[in-house]
Amino acid sequence: MYRILLTLMLAAALLGVSNAAIADIESELVTYRIVTEDSEEIREETNAVSPNDVIEYELRYTNVSERPITGLRILGPIPTETTYIANSASASIMTSLEVSIDGGTSFAAEPLIVTDSSGTQTEISADEYTQIRWNSLVGIQPGETHVFTYRVVVN
Repeated sequence: MYRILLTLMLAAALLGVSNAAIADIESELVTYRIVTEDSEEIREETNAVSPNDVIEYELRYTNVSERPITGLRILGPIPTETTYIANSASASIMTSLEVSIDGGTSFAAEPLIVTDSSGTQTEISADEYTQIRWNSLVGIQPGETHVFTYRVVVN
């Protein structure tokens, strides 16, 4: 059984927010192994995985301040030795979703389509994604908690 790093640097995953706003947000990461029993999906909390396991990362952010927080961007790294499952990302608030294939240097909407110098467009496979990013389109109100999830499969 593989032990993989299942703790993400959640504070570092908050992008586009002032330092003051970061102090106003509590974050939590819960990692689940997804298993199927009797055609039903079950989420089991875990910190150890094996090849071919499907893992769901659930990132929770709570506004602990007395004012709305806007401009929130959440980064979801795709750990080495895993592959992102296409279209598995979701959020409890209105967001735009972007993906990266270069470690977070650049992002574009999923599915990622690149155009070469001749104008030919190619859709990049989700197994090449290195990070995903949610851009919040609404503010997080005081006391609210919002959840962002995505899945990977262990190589």
